[in-house]
Amino acid sequence: MKNVIIIGAGMTGLGTAWRLSEHGFKINILESDKIIGGLAKTIKIGNQNLDIGPHSFFSEDKEVLKKVLDLFEGEKSTFQYSKKRNVKMIFRGKYIDYPLSLKSIFQMGILSPILSSLSFLKSYIRLSIISLFFKKKEIKNSTIEKWAIDNFGKYLYLNFFKPYTEQFWKINTSELSSRVIPSSKKFDFAKTLKHLLINKYFDLAKREPGELSLQERESLPTYYPKKGYGEIANRIGKKIENNGGKIHTSHNVKEVILKPNNTFDVNTKDKVFNGDIVVSTIPLNRIINKIRPSPEKTILNSANKLEYLSLILVYLNTKKKNILNCEYCYFVDRPYNRISEMDFITGNMNTEDENLLIVEISCHYQDKMWNYSNEEVFSLCIDALEKDNLLKKENILHYEIIKVPSVYPIYRKDYEIHLKEVEKYFFKINNFFSIGRQGQFYYGDSDQMIRIGFDTADKIIKQ
Repeated sequence: MKNVIIIGAGMTGLGTAWRLSEHGFKINILESDKIIGGLAKTIKIGNQNLDIGPHSFFSEDKEVLKKVLDLFEGEKSTFQYSKKRNVKMIFRGKYIDYPLSLKSIFQMGILSPILSSLSFLKSYIRLSIISLFFKKKEIKNSTIEKWAIDNFGKYLYLNFFKPYTEQFWKINTSELSSRVIPSSKKFDFAKTLKHLLINKYFDLAKREPGELSLQERESLPTYYPKKGYGEIANRIGKKIENNGGKIHTSHNVKEVILKPNNTFDVNTKDKVFNGDIVVSTIPLNRIINKIRPSPEKTILNSANKLEYLSLILVYLNTKKKNILNCEYCYFVDRPYNRISEMDFITGNMNTEDENLLIVEISCHYQDKMWNYSNEEVFSLCIDALEKDNLLKKENILHYEIIKVPSVYPIYRKDYEIHLKEVEKYFFKINNFFSIGRQGQFYYGDSDQMIRIGFDTADKIIKQ
């Protein structure tokens, strides 16, 4: 049976290994961190389990959902079930529903529904007239500015999409591809209305994977392990090990050597792993610089232009409860983009226990914000929280800060040109796969990463 080396023990790598190990493949997973799970791991600091950002598990993919739920079979007390998520956004001092919906627009104020509708109709009529005279073409890589105006009108673009998008990505919307919006090809004003007025009366879980829009995926039932979201990765890891696979933590890959006989030597600091197949799930701009012989400079340049947004996570312990009255709340014109109240995600509403908020600040690696000290980051956050009357400094019992360098693929308007160049190069390497959120520059949720892992494993099995 073939030897498979998987670089990275995030959800994609674990999903690949899980499937392959069930079919008898020899698996070696190389993870640079001490903990598996990647962006879906849980770090234990003191008595606390801290997720890398807030997560809850949901999926319309029946196979992925069943396999993950089966990991917790007979343990209902360890796996929290929530019928519906409650997500908000603060818009001009008002709490509105998120993702954007018809209800959200009415929550914005008296004039917003009128101005939004007129602006949308103007865009709709303009596009309809254009389509009468020109053959309609699908624009795969339009900017977020053009996409938002075409699908929602200029009013919502200027007042909703532009301010939050530019705050989050730290890049002008005219320079960003519409790909930065998850499921952007399906998420438009007309389909949002259809979902609100029609689809909500149907069982969304019966739909096929990939059919649901962002709005519809937000309506799916959610699950959360009591020991932290990383418990899903831990249990998948145990399944892999029970099937004979090996997971090597604290193994940072130094080189991937392409051998003449179409096998690979993957070098870490302490050991060389030989494999027939390599599956990489780490960032494209990292893996390509580890390959020997080195790719041409044009390929390296394209890979290095594929950037990732970084994230600073501020964990605030407080005795104060019900601060946001929802799982997540998005913010504009604040130093942070989103705050999560973990009591609502974990189902722990015990008034005697501490509450935990996760404050997320996006930034670029090694920029000014990234290089702020923990004290400076905390001060920025608490000043804004106090101004909004959400939390006072004396309410904070303890805080922790974690910085994560590569989290979100940055979809600049020319990203597809560079991505295709890198994909062409990888395609020429026999038995090499670069997949997942980092490895194929794909912004998706953890269930979608497991699916990518399963699908990649199925390709390897068929070969």
